Amino acid sequence: MGHTAATNGYNLSVLAATMILLLCTATVDGNVVSPFCRTATTHKKDQGVCTGLVKGAKTWDEAMTNGINAVIEIAKAQKGKAVDSVEAKLPKGLRPATKESITKGCKDAFDMYVSYLEDCIGWVKNDPDSSLETILSGNTFYNCKDGFDEFQIQNPDVYRFYDMTTYFADILLSIYQTKPADHQ
Repeated sequence: MGHTAATNGYNLSVLAATMILLLCTATVDGNVVSPFCRTATTHKKDQGVCTGLVKGAKTWDEAMTNGINAVIEIAKAQKGKAVDSVEAKLPKGLRPATKESITKGCKDAFDMYVSYLEDCIGWVKNDPDSSLETILSGNTFYNCKDGFDEFQIQNPDVYRFYDMTTYFADILLSIYQTKPADHQ
């Protein structure tokens, strides 16, 4: 079972507010939005989060690298809630093999999520096959969330982390879209 649209909106609002407070080096109200973040939807909070992620970058390479590194740091900071506590939050009556499968699936999904983002750093400077865009488009925590959905188990921390990964995928893709035409 999933979560409601109201919950999603609340989670993303809380996440955006937190990221603005923690990461933003510029103010959106003063129209100081990074040029690499102007396509981050039309919501000022998204542009503010993006501006915080790119941390004053002057070039597209810097903006993309800073954004990816910031998302990696944020993901690692959330690992305890989203991954490490998964097994403890599973229903007691669940078969041990099912518990192991879900727990391993979430750990693997997290490791893969971070690993793909780390790979993206290398593609910022040289990406002849558009691997960066492809990975950013599909790199989320879906496999873990899907394990919970399959067994109709609720885990708000997993759902919040999944929502966060899709949100940051959109932000990173908005930075990607500002890639100069002459950049490989």
